[in-house]
Amino acid sequence: MSAREVVLLKQLGLAALLAPGTALASAPALTPVQVFDLYAQVMVHGDAAAQATLARYLDTDNGAAFAAALAGASHLDEAPELADWPKAAAALRKRQASVHCATDSVRHAQTDSADVDYRCHLPDLSALLPVYRQHPVPFNGPHPPQMARELATAYTQMIAVAPDRERIITVSFHRDPDGGAWRVQNPTPLMSGLADAFLPFFEWNEHLPN
Repeated sequence: MSAREVVLLKQLGLAALLAPGTALASAPALTPVQVFDLYAQVMVHGDAAAQATLARYLDTDNGAAFAAALAGASHLDEAPELADWPKAAAALRKRQASVHCATDSVRHAQTDSADVDYRCHLPDLSALLPVYRQHPVPFNGPHPPQMARELATAYTQMIAVAPDRERIITVSFHRDPDGGAWRVQNPTPLMSGLADAFLPFFEWNEHLPN
C-alpha cells in the first residue's frame, strides 16, 4: 500500500468499517456487476442515490457509515491544495462529473472473492508539469499543502481541457457467507487512482516524471 493510500484510508476512517457488520435484513437483488458498478459510482462521484442504494444493499449496522465514508472519498475539491482557490475547486468538480468509470472485467479467484477491473477515463494533467516544476506543492512542511497562485491558475485552465487517459484499476472484493453482500476489501486503489489523476501533486513529489 502506498503512502497516499494509507493517508486516504486513515482520513476517511475506513479501516474500522471494512469489517462486515451485523446483517439487518436481506440485501436487494443485484447482479455482481451491478454491485461493482454501484461501488464505483459512490467512490468516483459520491452520488447520493448510489450511496443510499449501497447502504441498503449492505444492510448492516455499519452499512450507512461505510457508504458515507466511501462517498467522502470523491470530494476531491475539498483537498487542502485547493483551500484558497475556489475557481480551481469548481473546475475540478465540473470535470469530475464527466468521469466514466465502470466494470470492465471480473476475475473470480474463488466463489467468495473477485478482482474487479474498472475501466476509467481520467484527465491527463501531464501538460501541467512545466508549471509544477517551478511551483511545487509542499507536503512535508508545517503548514497544509497549498498551490501557489501560478499553479492554481494553470490548473484551473488545464483541468477543463486536459485529454482523457484510459486506465484500468483493479479492486478486490469479498462476498459474505451464504451468498451475502459483496464488500470491497480495499477501496484505496480506485480512490488513489482518482486522486492521482485529478490532484497528482503528491505523486509528483514522490516521483516527478521527466
